[in-house]
Amino acid sequence: MNSIGNSTEWDEIPVGACTRDPERWTTSADEQAKAICRSCPRRWLCAREACELPRAEGLWAGIYVPEAGRGRTFALRQLKSLAEQHGYPVRDRRFYAESA
Repeated sequence: MNSIGNSTEWDEIPVGACTRDPERWTTSADEQAKAICRSCPRRWLCAREACELPRAEGLWAGIYVPEAGRGRTFALRQLKSLAEQHGYPVRDRRFYAESA
């Protein structure tokens, strides 16, 4: 996982499974990986980070983010909603710009 604006938030929450096998979360989106990801205590922070990183792709917070296209835009909107519904506002930036 990459750091976010307030690193203490990451420090206070147990480490997620993605830190033990990072390739699993970036190369595929199998159902078992999604289930593990969706139960992660860092899910909401992860959703925010995916929205704020310019090239986030792969499995983030249980949602697969494609490299480009409308699927990417849709996934990032879902992640933004997840983060903000759980108290992690996403910094206002043009995070959909790379979806074209």
